[in-house]
Amino acid sequence: MAPGMIGFAIAFVVQFKLKHHVDREKVVNLSDMSELFTNGMPPKKVLTEQGCKYLWWFRIGAGLFVANALLLVLLDP
Repeated sequence: MAPGMIGFAIAFVVQFKLKHHVDREKVVNLSDMSELFTNGMPPKKVLTEQGCKYLWWFRIGAGLFVANALLLVLLDP
């Protein structure tokens, strides 16, 4: 259960840091603004280099959380 909680904490903190790493020039160059924030997270193509690293950590944290939840469900007697 500890890896799931750590993963949740990572994903929770990183999601708030991620919104501050959007490259304004890339946003201005978008032709279709509906691509932005379709699911609450900025798309990878408008993120800065640091933002891409944060997105990777978000995916790792969310993956740990989901994997732990599945293991708890499958291994529960």
